[in-house]
Amino acid sequence: MNNPKKTDQLKYGIGEQRAAMLTEPSPHGTPELDSSVPGGIYLCQVDECVSCGACCGLYNVADTSRDHMTAMLAERTDQFAAVPRTTGAIDAFADRIQATQYSQRPFEQFHHCPFTGLIGPQRSRVGCLLHPMADGNQGVDFRGLSYYGGLACRTYFCPATQHLPVRYKQILRSILREWYLYGLVVTERTLVAALFERIEILLDRPLDLSMLRRNPTAVHRLTELLQLKTQWPYRPRAHDTLCHFFFSYPPYARPAIDYRQLGTEVSPYDTILVELVSEFASQEDLRCAEALVDTRIKAAAAAVSVPLF
Repeated sequence: MNNPKKTDQLKYGIGEQRAAMLTEPSPHGTPELDSSVPGGIYLCQVDECVSCGACCGLYNVADTSRDHMTAMLAERTDQFAAVPRTTGAIDAFADRIQATQYSQRPFEQFHHCPFTGLIGPQRSRVGCLLHPMADGNQGVDFRGLSYYGGLACRTYFCPATQHLPVRYKQILRSILREWYLYGLVVTERTLVAALFERIEILLDRPLDLSMLRRNPTAVHRLTELLQLKTQWPYRPRAHDTLCHFFFSYPPYARPAIDYRQLGTEVSPYDTILVELVSEFASQEDLRCAEALVDTRIKAAAAAVSVPLF
């Protein structure tokens, strides 16, 4: 049975099993399996720079660029620091944020929480401004004032937490070094699984975090592979957002690729191409996309397979 108190502490803090488990290139550690967390590996808060707020609708804004989101969260955090900790003042703050930052959300039925901000001593990762451990709250839990309420904030875990293999979750925690890319990728369980499974086919063995110890090239190549999420050149203008609606909700399903219109067979990389959200004007575009994916997968596999002594 999950321990709600421990889970709640993890939801804000950086957990218990940190960086001492791995040396160069200084990934974030190999946590022991934790029975208080679904799936055994905690993904929400990893270290002082790495965390995820995707389930809070963090990326469900019109401009998902790194610069815009960093500036938006910094301004919001500064503003909330001056808010008196009363129900009326906190509600008024939420109303102001919603009035100025809620236009043109990619997914109208996916709530973007106005209380997601920057936390930690250096404000270097995303987290909840209403959490009892957040600055200015003096141990008082204000999450009951949020849209979903305190219980959901304390107990919800995304599908990736429960369904991604442990080895994949350990790798994501260890190679992604900042909150922006980490939060975009870690909830992409279908995409991550498809990419890592391709590497495992080439290696003819499961990926394992031990393969990355003292192997900065492997860390770099795996990161490059995951950066396809933010660098993908075939995302259609009609879906010009990095936000991932990872709940089961058909209206927001990612569009299939019309191979019949392209006059070709289904791509061997179809799952990856669909999860990256792709539109191709020609077979040539499709082949270029396949080559881009293939090149990065093979580069990652080659780097991981280098024997270390």
